[in-house]
This record gives sequence, C-alpha cells and structure tokens, in this order.
Amino acid sequence: MNRTLELRGRWTLVTGASSGLGVELARAIARDHGGNVLVVARRRDRLEALCDELRSRYGVQAACIVADLSRTEEVERVFVEATRERELHGAALNAGVTYWGEALKQDWGELHAMLNTNVTSMVRLSTLFARHFIERRTEGGLLFVSSVAAFIPVPYQAAYSGTKAFILSYGQALGQELRPQGVSVTVFAPGGISTELLDKSGLSKRFKAGDMGVMSAEQSAAHALRAFLHRKELCVPGPLNQALALVARLLPRGFLAQRTAAMYKPSAEPR
Repeated sequence: MNRTLELRGRWTLVTGASSGLGVELARAIARDHGGNVLVVARRRDRLEALCDELRSRYGVQAACIVADLSRTEEVERVFVEATRERELHGAALNAGVTYWGEALKQDWGELHAMLNTNVTSMVRLSTLFARHFIERRTEGGLLFVSSVAAFIPVPYQAAYSGTKAFILSYGQALGQELRPQGVSVTVFAPGGISTELLDKSGLSKRFKAGDMGVMSAEQSAAHALRAFLHRKELCVPGPLNQALALVARLLPRGFLAQRTAAMYKPSAEPR
C-alpha cells in the first residue's frame, strides 16, 4: 500500500457536506489537493452551491447526492450512485447528529435516527466502499469522524458519546483488518467544532472556538485531511484534546463522567 493517499484528479466522497466540517473537508480536498469531490447531505440547495463554488474557484469536478442517511434505503442508493459513473479513491464519513439534554427526555424516533446516521450508515457505507476498493485493487482510504467524546462517558450527551465511542472502536478494529488488503481507515476524534451542531445543541453559548479544545471547522478539516492523506490510524487534534484523551485512559471512567456532568449540567437545563 502506498504510504500516502493521492487525491489529485481523483474522486473523494464526503458525507454531511452541507455545513461545518463536511463543507471544509470538501473545500480543502479541492483547493489544496486538486481532488474531485462528491458531496452528500440532505439539503440540495447547499450542496449545489458548494459544487458550483468548487468548480468555479478550484477547477475541479464536483457532484452531489441528496440523501438522508438515517434511512437504510438512502444509504444503499448513495453507494450505487457514487460508484456508477466514477472511480472513488476515498470516502470521508462525516455525517452525524447530536442531542443535548437529559437522556430520558430524548424522543425515541430522534434517538433511532441518531443511531442510524452516526453508526449504521457509517458501518454500511464503509463496508460497501472497502469492498469496492478491494475488488478494484484501489488503494483507497476511509475517514471516520468520531470525537473526544468517544474517550469518556458524556452526561447530557449520553447517546451521542456512545455512538462516537462505537465509531472509535469499530474504526480502529476495521483498519487492522483492511490494511493488509490495501485500504486504510483513519479515525478522526476532534474536540468541539464551531459549527451548526454546536449551535443547535446550545453548547455554543458556553464554548467558543479556542475554548476547551474547540476549533473552527476549517482548522479541524486541515487536521483531519492531513491524517487521512498520511493514513494515520487515529488523529486527535490539538494539545488540549490530546491531553484529555490521555487523561481519559488513566482516570476512572466514573470519575470522568461525574466531573463532566457537573460541568455540562448548567448548559443542559431548559433555556
């Protein structure tokens, strides 16, 4: 397997590309590496505007697939459409949703959609794309977007942190299975990112870019893409986040959950 992943003139798929980290990943692939980008999300207007920007500003090819990854049939369709007329070399599986508040108050339908989006769609797409790469002898790469929340239990984001812990464990395990077959898996575990997700959760009122390891989407995308291209198994960006991940391995999980609850509870109370 080539040590670095070459994106220039090749297609990379990016999910969750209508805002935040997904948008910045798509821009960085086109701007910095001359890569063609296939973007996936639910909001057609934003995807089409992004594709127009990538073509006009960076001279690359860009296309979009409008899909809701919480729906199984939509996940299958994304793979079929993505591979019908183009050869992919990479897939950045970034789509994710969160819930901020008491776990018992989360609507069941909302929880089910979160599990489908954050976990099931990622597993299914990574399986399909990995097989696709192997069958075509493409030394491709997969990027899984997890979180530092994967390292500790996070009260008031209990389900979300659980999904990110799954992604971390699954991604690192899958990477070991696929590496001998020429496919790399990179798990990216950032802290907070200053995006719509932070705004919708209400956390943006408490944490801003630069605080507690929170980065801008552009900064985060740069770290993620660098790790992806160099086929790193795990990337935790920034010294504060790296320290948190290390501490999480050393201290009792119950203690970490208790301290996190005390810090997050005021933000979780009704606004």
